[in-house]
Amino acid sequence: MADSFNVNITAQELADMLPTGVVILNCRDEPVFSNQRFRELTTCYSAKSFGCWSKSIHPEDYNLVSDAYFEALRSRNALRIEYRTRGHTSLWRALILAPVDDDDTQRLGLDSKGGFICTITDITLEKTAELLQREIADQAKERKQQQERFIDMISHEVRNPLSAILHCTEDILQIVKDHDSSRVPLADILQAAETISLCVAHQKKIVDDVLVFSKLDASMVTLSPKVVQPRRHLGNSLTIFRPELRKKEIQFEYKLDHSYAESAIEWVTADIDRISQVLINLVSNAIKFTAKSDGAREIRVSMGASSKRPPSYPPNVVFFDTGKDALRMDATTTPEWGDGEVLYIMAAVKDTGIGISEEAQRRLFERFNQATPRTQSVYGGSGLGLNLCHLHGGEIGVSSVEGEGSTFGFFFKVRRAIAPLDDSSPNNDDLEIEKLCAGVQAMSNDAARHSERTKSPGISESPPLAHVDEVAPGAASDNRFRHTSEIAHETSQAKCSTGEQKSQSSPNEVMLPGDQQPSKLERYEKQVEASTPDSRHILVVEDNVINRQIISRKLATLGYHVSEATNGSEALKALQCSHFDCILMDQEMPEMDGITSTKAIRKREQNGREHVPILGVTANVRAAQQTEMLEAGMDDIIHKPYRTNVLFDKINQLITLATD
Repeated sequence: MADSFNVNITAQELADMLPTGVVILNCRDEPVFSNQRFRELTTCYSAKSFGCWSKSIHPEDYNLVSDAYFEALRSRNALRIEYRTRGHTSLWRALILAPVDDDDTQRLGLDSKGGFICTITDITLEKTAELLQREIADQAKERKQQQERFIDMISHEVRNPLSAILHCTEDILQIVKDHDSSRVPLADILQAAETISLCVAHQKKIVDDVLVFSKLDASMVTLSPKVVQPRRHLGNSLTIFRPELRKKEIQFEYKLDHSYAESAIEWVTADIDRISQVLINLVSNAIKFTAKSDGAREIRVSMGASSKRPPSYPPNVVFFDTGKDALRMDATTTPEWGDGEVLYIMAAVKDTGIGISEEAQRRLFERFNQATPRTQSVYGGSGLGLNLCHLHGGEIGVSSVEGEGSTFGFFFKVRRAIAPLDDSSPNNDDLEIEKLCAGVQAMSNDAARHSERTKSPGISESPPLAHVDEVAPGAASDNRFRHTSEIAHETSQAKCSTGEQKSQSSPNEVMLPGDQQPSKLERYEKQVEASTPDSRHILVVEDNVINRQIISRKLATLGYHVSEATNGSEALKALQCSHFDCILMDQEMPEMDGITSTKAIRKREQNGREHVPILGVTANVRAAQQTEMLEAGMDDIIHKPYRTNVLFDKINQLITLATD
């Protein structure tokens, strides 16, 4: 009897030395043996084992563990489950529940219904390492996806103007070949040269942005403060837009708010080249999307000033909530900036363009820099401006109502300075390409003999003074500000309560014209005419106006009947109005892209409609993207830039296959 007692004591002591909690349970979940570690985990006294330790389970894991535990007891199956503990610092535990073999039931003092051996192990270190490794892997995956999106964007943006350059070069060579040198039509050549110059300027902007972004990523961007006159130098940078504003018949204003004069701002220390870069990007976007408006086409650039750091308004925009991160990036505190009075200059670009949808604005505030990975095809992102404004001690923001236009505003910190001895305008070598392009466009303007109604707008170095709500201190909030402010507040609240929100729409969802209202297509319905299958009616679906016009003109010269659409929604509408022998479908477009539109067309054909050949046109070259286009239902793909003869061959092949 004594020997048996000594064995039991030895077993207990041995069990108490284990780092794992161990308990032997009968079939009713009642403990018949436990070690010290298990008792340390016990939070209450109960006849049931689960009641002893379940109080330590984190509330978010409780139901999962409880359901699994009692199901294992009922079915007499083994169980292993991990859970977090309750408390300020959550620890990780692993619970293992194993049924006792029949041979061991009597040895352990259990009845014929059997029992279980349960262990609880602290796995905090292992789980922390696992979660850290998973986080590192997720971050690496996200970085890879960001790199791919960046490469896709650069590829798309660079290849688009390359197509226009290639086609215009073909036109010039053809003109020279078909005519005597003394009879070459100057206006035609200048028109092609103007298109080339616009594309070159666009590509220079892309390259500049890529370089700045790469430097920002490597923390290599530095400011070069100089003594400047902001109203004068920013006005000079705006003059490069004169030909484009004239060509697209956009009314343009450049004004100073009274606050600028009241602050007596003349000469200040600033890196005006960086600020010009922000302003040029915003005006470029404003022109692009104002040109798409069916109503008034107006853009106003305005500047105001304040001796105090602006809050959420003025300007009458909602700043991206970057908090202390922006203050840490401020690079205007070094000795080279001088010790003059600190001032804040506010600038705003207000347009009457297409505006930004509520969903896009939510994503813009969630990500700060881009509404979507493809924002450049919907509305230009502000990531570059955000970083440059932070470097210059400022912020950037937006207010917008879809269909009513947008206002992008920013401010930057400067120091008051004394006028330099030589106050002549600086010779900015970076603008040489823009000056050359402007000169070519001016020649084209003269050759085409444009009317006074469309002449280039005047942009003065000394803009008029006026009260401008976008930048006036104390100005009442407008409808755009109130609308965007509500969206920003809802986004902030949602992120605080539930974390990052995902879009409710499915990326693979196919929308037909009956499912949603397409954007203003009345002008397009007048353009589409009835045709017969023998007329070789081609639909060109392309959002880039230059590429669309050039391709349509080339197809028309070869005898094709051509109709145009600027996005996938318009293409679907066109199919309801007319028959087409082939569709040239661009991949990336606003509202509805080419892949979504192709899926919708193929879905319609499942109901007995005739198959329409679709030639996918893309600037993306990765194999995965090509596969996605073909799987969507495109019959073939052509990559930008492409030669005209290659395009014609592919169109004829698709039409021939469709008619055989």
